[in-house]
Amino acid sequence: MTLNTAFENFILSKRLQGCSKKTLKCYAQVMHPLVVFLGTDIDISALTRSRYNEYIAILVSKNNSRSTLASYIRQIKVFFRWLESEYGLDLETDKLKVPRAYKKMVHIYTNQEIETIFNTISAESEWITVRNQAMVALMLDSGLRRQEVASLQSADISWQRCTLKVNGKGNKERVVPFGRLSKHYMMKYRQLCPYSEDYFFIGRRGEKMTGDSVNHFMYKLSSKLPFSFSSHRLRHNFATNYCLNQYEKYGQVDLYRLMILMGHEDIETTRLYLHHANQIIASITAISHLDKVLKLDE
Repeated sequence: MTLNTAFENFILSKRLQGCSKKTLKCYAQVMHPLVVFLGTDIDISALTRSRYNEYIAILVSKNNSRSTLASYIRQIKVFFRWLESEYGLDLETDKLKVPRAYKKMVHIYTNQEIETIFNTISAESEWITVRNQAMVALMLDSGLRRQEVASLQSADISWQRCTLKVNGKGNKERVVPFGRLSKHYMMKYRQLCPYSEDYFFIGRRGEKMTGDSVNHFMYKLSSKLPFSFSSHRLRHNFATNYCLNQYEKYGQVDLYRLMILMGHEDIETTRLYLHHANQIIASITAISHLDKVLKLDE
């Protein structure tokens, strides 16, 4: 079997598994250059570790960031593992190491910055302004991704329980809570919105919103703010603040619950937010030994 045929079978298998169009597109973008480099007509039995290592060396030489390089290699590893499992090959994928990406501190918005975000949101009509405030509130208050915001349906909102049923990555559903301020913006938006559709958030012409349209609004808003802003940063803030608030109230953090709320498959992904929260907790609870030894005259 040629490598190109095997690659097409791989994409088909991922489609049948229910992978999203975005995920399939990422696989195609990353793997197609690899298939061309190795040879589309090469028989898969002729694949060797040294050959695909040559391609990875090229990726490294292009000065990709460590996080980008890690993402590429991770997807390549998925493909080669699938080849091993599907066709009984030994491609030594256990020796294909994914480089560790540098861990960057998540900026946690201050109370004043959060107020600035909401005060900066404005549009040509009141209902769109309130709609945008409601979308930002859900990302910051419930950790929703922009695609999850766009696909939220009115029937999936429990106003009494203050919960949402969210359709996440891979069409996996989960239930997340929202607070009083989010409820305020959502109810006000529902009262002002001139359209009545199955989807909760509607475009200015009554059309269903998309992840790209949400992203476009977020990009325009970020250009008006004096600090870094994005939908992903809002989600990071939700997760880190969840850890901080849980620690403040209970003295501990239930990481498994946060994993469920975030819609993560791997708890190691969720653990990163706990690490960031612990850094903040360690800083604000630290006692200066120097201040105890040398006291300033007051």
